[in-house]
Amino acid sequence: MTARPTRLVVLAAALLLTLPVLGTAPTYAGPSASGVAAHQRQVQQSKRIVVKWQGFQRRPRYQKAADVPGIGQVELVCRPNATMLRIRANDRRAETQLWMAKFETKDGTDRVAVKNVRVYTYATAADDGTGGTGQQSHEGLNQRSPIEDYAKGSAYGVISQRPGRNRPGGGPVTVPVTSFKLTWYWERFAYPGSQYCKMTLALRTDTDQQLGLSWHGDDEAATQQTSTTTIPGFGTAELRCETGRTGQQTIALRPDDPDSFMDYEYIQGEGRVDDPSHIAHYSDLDYDPETGLLGPVDLPRNGMMRIWWSVGGEKRAWVLSSYQVTNNAAKPYLDLCEIAATPLP
Repeated sequence: MTARPTRLVVLAAALLLTLPVLGTAPTYAGPSASGVAAHQRQVQQSKRIVVKWQGFQRRPRYQKAADVPGIGQVELVCRPNATMLRIRANDRRAETQLWMAKFETKDGTDRVAVKNVRVYTYATAADDGTGGTGQQSHEGLNQRSPIEDYAKGSAYGVISQRPGRNRPGGGPVTVPVTSFKLTWYWERFAYPGSQYCKMTLALRTDTDQQLGLSWHGDDEAATQQTSTTTIPGFGTAELRCETGRTGQQTIALRPDDPDSFMDYEYIQGEGRVDDPSHIAHYSDLDYDPETGLLGPVDLPRNGMMRIWWSVGGEKRAWVLSSYQVTNNAAKPYLDLCEIAATPLP
């Protein structure tokens, strides 16, 4: 996949309203009935939780949870009969997504699998509310049942939220976006008393560095198909998500310093890590002096990206999730675009 010619026109600006962060994590008001966040605060927060136990312990702790600002909680579970990463949303009416690129050895080969864990009431704008999930959902880490005796793997991902699909998506992201890195290792699960498990989850939330765009239905897309976000020290990120067969879905950076370049990687589907249809990496995309941009480059329609922007000698990695339905001619109200990105821990 190659970069598309630049044709970006900035139509909307994403504004962050900031308040001081107190000693404890702030709480956030959920979306109002109109689908617009009632209040937004600035937050920069990093957390790390670990589940670690051995079979000889009298009271091993099999699970541990952490807050996800503005969204709910995420929980690690490592039991001899259940291993998972679980997300619980405070508001089931919203569209909550945990995207994860999972890496492990399976059947003797190194594999990647992109997973999208959702919590929602309305699966689509046409849903009557009976097709949704419960208050929580999860992604299992074991490969089979009963759980294998030994397992080792890693993952990274992004957690985001926007109004439910029965409501307008709201345009630029307003609810905090959280990234994570996860590792897991267990062994001797078939030998009670000798079992061992360790899971580590690192979380990062930084509303100054996040970006995103969501719309639900072609009517909203007519006014919400672009967003721009100022990223301190790097420049202005530009997202475009158009409807129609010839619509563009791209991301670009207008860097603060022409001494800049961009690396990016697509992660989609499930299969071998050496299969370019699942992982495709592009390096050293240079600054274009004619347009003043790094990019634009295509967004995946149903998958994830890692993006490394290097500006003025500072390099940082973002993780991005992207899900799009942009060509439902028979039911254009079911078209949608949901994009979220934030720096990795």
